[in-house]
Amino acid sequence: MLAAVLIGMFFLLLMMAVPIGFAMGLATAIAIGMHETLPMTLLAQRSIVGSESYALLAIPFFILAGNLMNGGGLTDQIVRLAMAFVGRFKGGLALTSVLAAMIFSGLSGSAAADASALGKVLIPTMKKQGYGAGFAAALMAAACVNGPIIPPSIPLVIYGLSVGRGAPIIDLFLGGVIPGVLLGISLMIAAYVISVKRNYPTTEKVPLREIPTYIKNAAWGLVMPVIILSGVVGGIVTVTESATIAVLYAAFVGFFIYKELEVKSIWPILIQTALDTALVMFIIALSAGFGWVLAVSGLPKQIAVWIASVSKDPLVILMLINVILLIVGIFMEPLPALLILIPVLVPVVSAVGIDLVHFGLVMVFNLCIGLITPPVGILLYICAKFANISLEEESKELMPFLIASVAVLIIITVFPATVLWLPALFK
Repeated sequence: MLAAVLIGMFFLLLMMAVPIGFAMGLATAIAIGMHETLPMTLLAQRSIVGSESYALLAIPFFILAGNLMNGGGLTDQIVRLAMAFVGRFKGGLALTSVLAAMIFSGLSGSAAADASALGKVLIPTMKKQGYGAGFAAALMAAACVNGPIIPPSIPLVIYGLSVGRGAPIIDLFLGGVIPGVLLGISLMIAAYVISVKRNYPTTEKVPLREIPTYIKNAAWGLVMPVIILSGVVGGIVTVTESATIAVLYAAFVGFFIYKELEVKSIWPILIQTALDTALVMFIIALSAGFGWVLAVSGLPKQIAVWIASVSKDPLVILMLINVILLIVGIFMEPLPALLILIPVLVPVVSAVGIDLVHFGLVMVFNLCIGLITPPVGILLYICAKFANISLEEESKELMPFLIASVAVLIIITVFPATVLWLPALFK
């Protein structure tokens, strides 16, 4: 009964267009209020406990670092570097968009930040060069799914904190590298095939001897992910401390290297960072109460028993969970879906011996595909706005990139080494 009230009210509120954080909080309050023994103070208590973590400080710092890099001139340098490598091929600007998104993913940790930074530059440029507006928007949206896959990644931080010792954040970061590269390559193949078929133009044939110059110009940005990973892998800093170093580094590069950051631009960047952080932390806090009530209801245990009854084969269970997550991703954003489903699914996969780092990447990758599936896919809305087209027009061009993304999901599900090889290399 408790679970039915909680889940029923949650989806009812979502259908009424209540923001997801408020929907979780209100559903939790109603479920507690209808229970005979649970005090309403539990909602406040569990929300405070859920957000009271030193490691969660990494989230605002990574958001701030990404915003500083975005405002500090790095976006243009990354686009020029990507174009120097792949602009010479048919559909060069389309390939540039995917490669630039891969590089920028190593700086922001956020798909929406990547889409906002790169979409406003590359989508109008693709339209001017004769690319279809729907194609340009759909490709950019799909490419920016890499934002939470290639480290640093805010969803991976949250997964690691939720699971604990079974999934160290640094292992999750390293585990995201190969899936992110595979996603980028698969999208580039799809974009190239379509570009050849539609005769989209090459962009710029940069002489090979000049490429080192482009690398040099973008090197300050390219070094930042290396600093983050090497510091944590080497045991020099924690993930949270690496995030603060990333902020200082981003500010230094923006002020003194590219010289596009100004003192007057810091205040708007801080405001945007505060708004982004408040949204994330609000969801995290209220999801803690939601998850606690869900656990008390016994529903996670019942779901675990049901999944376990279907099969004992780890691969079959992973495939079944993938189908469930793909459906969930259509209706929910990755962050709240993660926070709600981790307590439900982690005990199931642990019971059959599935590695929690492997599962973490599969789960995050899967739910991030939801960022490009209507009607909730936020990346579709961001990129459609820059292309000045409707969501329907963009969605018509989405299928090849959606298929490519799901194909990579299947690969990393069936072959755990695609996730676990790099973390094992640094043990």
